[in-house]
Amino acid sequence: MSNDDFFYELQKHSEAKLNILDNYVVPWMRIITMGPYGERALVIDGFAGTGKYSNSDGSSIRLIKHVLKFCEQADQNNWDCPQLLILLIEGNRDNYNELLRNIYEITSLDLRDEEDFLPISDYPSIQVSCRFGDFDEILNSMLGRLKNGQTLIPSFCFIDPFGFKDTPFETIKKYLTNEKSEILLNFIYEETNRFITAKNPKVQSHMKSHFGIDNIQSIQDLVKGTPAQLRKQMIVDFYSRQLLENTDVNYVLTFEIKKAGRAKLILFYGTKSIEGLKVMKKAMWKVDGTGLYMFDDRKDPAQIEFQFTQDLNDTILLNDLCEILKNQYSGQHVHIKEIEAFVLTETIYPLENFCKKALKNLEKNDGFIEVKNRKVKGTYPKGTVIQFK
Repeated sequence: MSNDDFFYELQKHSEAKLNILDNYVVPWMRIITMGPYGERALVIDGFAGTGKYSNSDGSSIRLIKHVLKFCEQADQNNWDCPQLLILLIEGNRDNYNELLRNIYEITSLDLRDEEDFLPISDYPSIQVSCRFGDFDEILNSMLGRLKNGQTLIPSFCFIDPFGFKDTPFETIKKYLTNEKSEILLNFIYEETNRFITAKNPKVQSHMKSHFGIDNIQSIQDLVKGTPAQLRKQMIVDFYSRQLLENTDVNYVLTFEIKKAGRAKLILFYGTKSIEGLKVMKKAMWKVDGTGLYMFDDRKDPAQIEFQFTQDLNDTILLNDLCEILKNQYSGQHVHIKEIEAFVLTETIYPLENFCKKALKNLEKNDGFIEVKNRKVKGTYPKGTVIQFK
């Protein structure tokens, strides 16, 4: 495959990444804009590209189409149209010009040399801006215009660079100080791993910026001489700690994407919201239902399948969760809300299709639990208290 093919044809490992974006962004928009407060929201694509591959839409055009479809559904159901801003950033001039043409095709918006957000004629509450320039500079400029005490409206930022030098940790940290901000970051693991022990001062400078550290020697010493799998885990854990300890996010979720059996990308999702974590876990589980949170393109190219899917079926996974709940709560009275929070934050499992099914198995098959404060057997509504034996 030529380099041109790489950029113009969507490959299977990149499709997995975009499918996670697809699975997440629509529920996120609904939660923010259609909730009790009907908040205005901002979606950012930090590396928008041309918006299209030869065989598929890219992230930026997908985002716009999702929003348009959302508005159509709102019309059909007599809902208020959501108030959404879409900011697309692209630093390659040729890609930027092609992106403008692709946006015009579906919105009739002429965004050339236009820094303001322009409304889509059919849905004026949806406004789009397409900016030419570096992600780092444009995002910092936008954040710099916030006055003391101001914060961004609820926002989601998809960060999908070509290399590690384009995503300084300090910029991500600054963005995440905003109250309702979250990221889905494509951490270029293969390239990071290749250059993490480089001696070149320029590369070391980029690497320090990438990880948000002053001394690159600390992480070089950490990974030096370690086996590949352990090295990968060390790097992922290090970056996760950076997000959890040095930004305002409360939850970090990762997803590994392999190409030809080798770790290519690591997606990092960071959020302050347990509701966001719930939605992203579900989004990732749709792409890999094994609990491994991993895509490997060596499988059948006509499908999105993952290692061990046939072996780790739902029965095995549910049995595993049942054992986890037994070990965690044996002998205790526990509120359903606490159980759901534990499953969401401390296990691999999403709530949907697992938590309540596991409780049902424990009640029906094992008699391991007794349920109070409910009217219908086999259900676990809010207010339910469960006695674990």
